[in-house]
Amino acid sequence: MTAIEATSYVPARRFLLEICFDGSGYSGWQIQPHKLAVQEVVQRTLARLYGGTPIHVIGSSRTDAGVHALGFAATFLAPERPAVPMEKVRSALNRLMPSDVRIASIREVPLEFHARYDALGKAYTYVLNLGEDTPFSARYSWRPRRPIRPEWIREAAQYLVGTHDFSSFVVERSKIEEAVRTIYRIEQDLFGNYLCLTFVGNGFLYKMIRCLTGALEAAGAGAITPEAVGAILAARNRVAAPETAPPHGLFLDKVFYDEEELRRFRLERVPFFQ
Repeated sequence: MTAIEATSYVPARRFLLEICFDGSGYSGWQIQPHKLAVQEVVQRTLARLYGGTPIHVIGSSRTDAGVHALGFAATFLAPERPAVPMEKVRSALNRLMPSDVRIASIREVPLEFHARYDALGKAYTYVLNLGEDTPFSARYSWRPRRPIRPEWIREAAQYLVGTHDFSSFVVERSKIEEAVRTIYRIEQDLFGNYLCLTFVGNGFLYKMIRCLTGALEAAGAGAITPEAVGAILAARNRVAAPETAPPHGLFLDKVFYDEEELRRFRLERVPFFQ
């Protein structure tokens, strides 16, 4: 059982927030010195809602600067006083926070629940724009400089599914104790000119999705063969892999706490067409 974090107040309830945010103007989810993070915005607003009481919010993971989210998960312990009804927490946060951060849903969970350690998996989608850029698409998708063959990406992605050591696809490997993760599936959907690559797995390493996408894009462009992606994976060396894809095309779709929901998840549209 996960221990309850220490607070300066008597905790009465734990709320699980599903947070949607445009990451363009943020340094990511996690608070860091001299940069604005989504966590800081949420915590600052919760403190206002609870009469100045400092509220610590625990996120399900980190996100890179510039990465977006449709269903980032985070929890906090609500004070006994003042007692704020659950739905009022959601509506008040959405009224008080900047428009690029929104609470999509809120529910009560056990006090011992942990947003990170109780997660069963996550889904991310990376959006490639195979058409012309617009002022709006350039903010939320990556337009490769070379023609892409989706069937080559599909073939290359097969080498990445399963349980592997993903050391070749992580930045700052020396800071990570264990690089073994399981990717359950990599799905490919074409919505008009937007090619969406959805990665569903039990967890992902620092910049791992962006590193994987960089390799898949290179395979799709014919710069490397699909088989080469398997060889890069086996090398367990970041130097063997192509460049990392930029952050602005990446969306955290969902954090899963239910096995059936994880199994049934499918992307239905381009993430920024919500």
